[in-house]
Amino acid sequence: MRALTATAPRLLSRLSRQHPNGLWLPATSCAQLLRPLRRHPAAVVLCLYSTKAPAKMAEVVSKRQADATLAAAKSKATYEIPERLLIYHAGTGRTTFLAMLKVTTLFIGAFFCFVAVPSYISADKPVSETVKIALCGVIPFFFVTYTTAPFVTHLYIHLPVSARTSRAALERFVRAALPPSARLTATTMSAIGKPRYSTLCAGDLRPVKRRFGLVNYARDAGAENRGRRWYELPAVRQFHVPEGGGGGGAAKDKMVRKEGRRLVEPWIWDVIKEKIAKRSGEAGGAAS
Repeated sequence: MRALTATAPRLLSRLSRQHPNGLWLPATSCAQLLRPLRRHPAAVVLCLYSTKAPAKMAEVVSKRQADATLAAAKSKATYEIPERLLIYHAGTGRTTFLAMLKVTTLFIGAFFCFVAVPSYISADKPVSETVKIALCGVIPFFFVTYTTAPFVTHLYIHLPVSARTSRAALERFVRAALPPSARLTATTMSAIGKPRYSTLCAGDLRPVKRRFGLVNYARDAGAENRGRRWYELPAVRQFHVPEGGGGGGAAKDKMVRKEGRRLVEPWIWDVIKEKIAKRSGEAGGAAS
């Protein structure tokens, strides 16, 4: 031990300091924890043993386990219904076809504008032919973008905590207590097929008929556009949600349910549509 004290005075002085649990260990007790190895006499093995009584240790461990269990229960406190609920889905096939159509017209426009037009210019073709070639690539892209911009692929509703406890609470909230300020998130597609998310209130929507029937709901996005940066796209003002959509038809059960779990709640969108139509009718009657 004297040799160990002489070779490792710093180690013994550190061990003599305060224990992490608040106990002081004397130098003699620390020396007993150091045992030279057989094959490596210069090395030591540090064996730390708690000086607490077994009863106190069991009490501390049980208390920590109880606190951990309580914290885990609080963190895992989930509701039967998620906060963001899908109420409309346009269908995977329809959405995929629309995205591929947008990407295809984008590549066609890029080919005509960046390959065909420069070749016509280098070949000294007439200006009228060059313009026609450029229009062959530009017109399909803008036509598809204009006609498909309002198409809604997904529609979500954000529920309060009181409506997420059970199915009965959800139905009461939707059918009786749904306010015009209920938040919705509509997903549309940009010109390149990228999803665009628009957050709005249910009371902001009003039924309309625009773009030859391609738009059936609209909202006033002037205030939102004024708060946007100059380089940001303007907010989506017009939407197209087909009648009878949201998972209806022959494939309703396959799309709405998966492994016994409901993925889409189309009846909520039906209730919201009725409320929007009723509110619009009341506003029209008051204006007349």
